[in-house]
Amino acid sequence: MALRCRRNGRGLLSLCFCALLAPFAAGHGALDKVQDVLEDARRDLKLGRPEARRAAVKKLAALGTRESFELVLEALADPDGQAGDEAQLAIGRVKDARLFALVQGPLGLASRDEWVKLRAFEACGRIEDGFDVRKMFGGVLSRDPELARTALWSIERQARAKGLAADERDTGLRLDGFVRGSLPPEVRGAALLALLSVDAFAAHDRALEALSDSADALRCAGMLVVGTFSEQEAFTLSTRALADTSDRVRTVAIANLERLKSRAAVLALIEQLGRESRSRLKCEIRRYLRETSGLEYGDDLAAWRAWANTLKGPWSTGEARASSPYRGDTHVKLAGFELTSDRVTFLIDMSGSMWNTDAGGRTRKELVDMKLRACLEALPASSAFNVIPYTKTANAFEKRLVRATKENVGRAATWFEKRNERGSGNVFDAALLALEDPDVDTLVVLTDGVPTGGRRWNMDLMVELLVERNRFRQVAFDSLLVEAPKGNRRAWTELAARTGGRSLAIEAQELIEKEAAR
Repeated sequence: MALRCRRNGRGLLSLCFCALLAPFAAGHGALDKVQDVLEDARRDLKLGRPEARRAAVKKLAALGTRESFELVLEALADPDGQAGDEAQLAIGRVKDARLFALVQGPLGLASRDEWVKLRAFEACGRIEDGFDVRKMFGGVLSRDPELARTALWSIERQARAKGLAADERDTGLRLDGFVRGSLPPEVRGAALLALLSVDAFAAHDRALEALSDSADALRCAGMLVVGTFSEQEAFTLSTRALADTSDRVRTVAIANLERLKSRAAVLALIEQLGRESRSRLKCEIRRYLRETSGLEYGDDLAAWRAWANTLKGPWSTGEARASSPYRGDTHVKLAGFELTSDRVTFLIDMSGSMWNTDAGGRTRKELVDMKLRACLEALPASSAFNVIPYTKTANAFEKRLVRATKENVGRAATWFEKRNERGSGNVFDAALLALEDPDVDTLVVLTDGVPTGGRRWNMDLMVELLVERNRFRQVAFDSLLVEAPKGNRRAWTELAARTGGRSLAIEAQELIEKEAAR
């Protein structure tokens, strides 16, 4: 082509030369475009609002270059959940081994920033290729129990998804050592569940040992493993655990027996109904019996026994747990939502929507003031409660649950009525604060369903993190959603279903109408 161009004169030669360079020029233009995206993203990550920083992370992840991915990793340190969560989720979707290698370095697992490390260790549990289980052990041995648990959770998820191949034997030995070691009980429990996914035989023996441990969390982990045992062994050990002093252990034992669907298991649950001291667990047994039988015998043990004695072999009737009716057995209600617990903490979202006004000029906060006071005043004196209103930070009425005496109820209602903080709604940190109380067994969250503040923002990710954190606490997450977007309702419903709670969505007008009817 070049020779033919020279024979046809200078003009044609110049034209041909330009044609030869056209692909290179096009490539140069593409590079310029990439650089423009990088520069815009750098600016947004540094100066942009949270939503702009999140959008920048999405664009950088889509580019898929080393330079853009380094910026994604830097976004893990963002103090706002929109950008930080987006970066964490993006890492879990990486398929390029060269890019994932960056995650294992100082920008990720080896970072000096604790939040960066925590996010990176969690993301490793979701990647499809390039997982190196050896990199997780450093996190397990860290001084941070949350990081250690997260590293073990990533090992567990990877083992469940595809196994650890050649690393399986060595990993099993390491996990076995963690279970038997001197790590905190929650970390040992996480190691036990990870071991179950790697070596079920070793996990069987460690679970039996865990059942006699002094730490509630480890006994709870052991009982979770018991749920995977053969039917007879699971029945024997779960029935024995119904006498455990810890309600969280009894919660798992009840769930194990419910899954067995045998006459012996049902009879054991009926006997437990007669002696169980915690209202939430009594409600759960009644719910199971009601949905399984289609009958309503309340606390009539003789009637339940007569029905159970008619059962033969396994069966499957009734509705799934997630679709159970929105009702409790305490006859105490918050805005029409009946409580199931006598050990409850109320989490109340004080973000912007709480200060919206109705046609009468009252704010939603004023309506909640009245409904919370009425709910607290209806609690039996034997109950215990706490109240945690939250914006970007959470402020608890008391550090731990208090008895529902007339004095405490009056103090709490008046204290809440005087709260006037405004701002974003950081529900994740509020939930973690509530879970620090070892006596609470139910959280009732009153919210518009949209997290808007703190280090966590993505609801799907938040559900997974809260469920993991709750495995050895067994606290039910109930939610009362006021004018929540439909997309967010799904996530709250999932959180409730996976923790033994319930979720009810209402409109603000319902609050007004119910108040007017009083």
